[in-house]
Amino acid sequence: MNQKLASTQIMSSKQKLLRQAALLGAPLLLLLDLIWPGLTILQTSLSAFALVLLLVALLTFIDRSVGLWHPRNLAILLAVVIFVGGIAAHFVWRAGRIVAVARFDPGIAPFDVTVREVPVPVTHSHHFIVTLKRGQYPVTSFRYFWIAYTPKTVRLEWTHFESFKVIFDERYIATCEWSWGKQAQWTMLVPPGAQEPGDQP
Repeated sequence: MNQKLASTQIMSSKQKLLRQAALLGAPLLLLLDLIWPGLTILQTSLSAFALVLLLVALLTFIDRSVGLWHPRNLAILLAVVIFVGGIAAHFVWRAGRIVAVARFDPGIAPFDVTVREVPVPVTHSHHFIVTLKRGQYPVTSFRYFWIAYTPKTVRLEWTHFESFKVIFDERYIATCEWSWGKQAQWTMLVPPGAQEPGDQP
């Protein structure tokens, strides 16, 4: 009996230690991510590791001595499910959606251009990320957005191999002149009196 109690106390102290480490480590990782936004570990951002630590901290509140179906443990499990569901929904929402696609096949390996529309609450609009890829390898990419304005239609024109156009609302025409192994040049044709995009080459 005493051995079981001692084992439970050791487990409880380990849980508390793990909880404290997770609750201390998560904000430190978030702070590091703010200071060095490009810093990654194994191609994963520090904020992702911070979220994992917060999840671990939540799980340490589960008391295994009273059983999984105890109301307290069920409440913690529900909080974990809501936490994970909220994060997953956020990443799905922030991933946006592809609104235009074009392909050019020179006969060796096809090149693809995609336009992804991503919601950004700060600018009260959606951003458009234009990416040229060959297979899984990006060749060039650029982002266009307007403050408090989101184009309703987006289409691609790709008649010449090393030049393609992205047309927003049949008014704004973004042109990319690119060459394999060289830096791409992006230009935007803005109608007279129209709002300039937030990002300009």
